[in-house]
Amino acid sequence: MSRFKDVYLDSHVPGYPCISTPRWSTEIVQVDSGAEQVNQRWSNPLHKFTLPEAVRDMSVFNAIRDHWLVMRGPLYTWPWRDPLDFASVALTTPNTTPTVTRLDQPLGTGDGLTSTFQIIKRYTRSSQTFDRTIVLPVLASVLVAVNGTLQTSGYTVSRPGGIVTFTSPPAAAAVITCGFLFDVEVRFESDEAFDGIVQTFGLGGFADINLFETRSC
Repeated sequence: MSRFKDVYLDSHVPGYPCISTPRWSTEIVQVDSGAEQVNQRWSNPLHKFTLPEAVRDMSVFNAIRDHWLVMRGPLYTWPWRDPLDFASVALTTPNTTPTVTRLDQPLGTGDGLTSTFQIIKRYTRSSQTFDRTIVLPVLASVLVAVNGTLQTSGYTVSRPGGIVTFTSPPAAAAVITCGFLFDVEVRFESDEAFDGIVQTFGLGGFADINLFETRSC
């Protein structure tokens, strides 16, 4: 069964303000000497998104209820635009779409044989880097270049997947780059998550919405 349904939340649901927190799964064992041994289970983090007091009127409540029912609670997943990180370039203002270019992110180097390249976003601190796998690029936003030249045809991009597939393999030593907007795959927290929304909204007139990023098997 494919869990992913490419259906955004209704526009009545405010996506910002948003608390966006990437989480890792790291096992830390302290040995007798006090030193630590660590093992990180995930190659990419999973985010938790909290929309504080997002449910403030019946239009938002109705939109969330409808989405909850259509998605069967946490059964299905759908795309979410993280307002703090959704482009191939760093944002200068939260929840504001920046200009992306064909040179923003590396996809790889051609060898004359390879036709497929995974879209990534690279984060850099000093000489250290982290490459985040992007599986839900916004297809209409994707710009692909070979040796700096924008490609207007000769390739496809998958969503979900984030794979750029060229009709003909790029030549050896050709530098492939890309610019894009992207979403993340999210779900509701649990079967009981809507209970909290209903109770809090009914008592106080507002309620938070919690969404959890997930990875399909």
